[in-house]
Amino acid sequence: PANDTISFETAGSEASRIDASGRVLIGHTSARTVWGGNTALQIEGLDGAASSATIVRNSNDVWYPWLGFGKSRGTSDGSSTIVQANDCLGVISWNGADGTDMNPQAAAIYCDVDGTPGSNDMPGRLEFHTTADGAQVATERLRIDANGSMGLGVVPSAWPSNGDSRGFQ
Repeated sequence: PANDTISFETAGSEASRIDASGRVLIGHTSARTVWGGNTALQIEGLDGAASSATIVRNSNDVWYPWLGFGKSRGTSDGSSTIVQANDCLGVISWNGADGTDMNPQAAAIYCDVDGTPGSNDMPGRLEFHTTADGAQVATERLRIDANGSMGLGVVPSAWPSNGDSRGFQ
């Protein structure tokens, strides 16, 4: 359909494309910004089936399907440079259209390094964030730290701040 674009059609209609920036677009033809980012894989549709993804494993054993996030402090593909305390390893974010864009965040779950990592040692914490009425950025409401301690509404002062605008400051 355009220079540096590959499209895939079914029954005469475009079903997906790889655009000039290498983004895979399924169900739409123009990349969209959500939560301030323009991601490499975008799925968009008018109903649940068209705008969803599934992971299924069929095997007669105890193993399961999984979705993994990985982070390295390296600066090249394939790097395994060690992460540091308070680094964010991944986020699941829920964002809704506000009539202008899809940058406002309703809620998020963050996974951060919760201590000093080392070889085969990765202490972690989960942070659960929600957004107050009148705001567009989620605030930390619940934390489960590497020791299994849980803070609800107030993070004990002994817990380090992650130094950014998402948590209790």
